Amino acid sequence: MTATKPRILVVEDEPGIADTIRYALATDGFEPVCCGTGAAALEALAAGDTALVILDVGLPDVNGFELFRS
Repeated sequence: MTATKPRILVVEDEPGIADTIRYALATDGFEPVCCGTGAAALEALAAGDTALVILDVGLPDVNGFELFRS
C-alpha cells in the first residue's frame, strides 16, 4: 500500500512564483496543484481532497480575500 502525498493548492497568477512554490513543495513530498485564477481554484477545490491552500490576494479575476471567504 502506498501513501498518498498531501495535495496543496497553490493559487498564484505569476508563473515564476508559482513554479518556485511548486518545485519546493514537490521536493518536500507534497503534490502541488497550481491555478492562476480564482475560478480555476474553486474548480480544483471541488475536484478533490486538498490539505492546504496557498492563496495570492491579488488575482486577476477575484480578490484573494473574497475567494477565501467563499
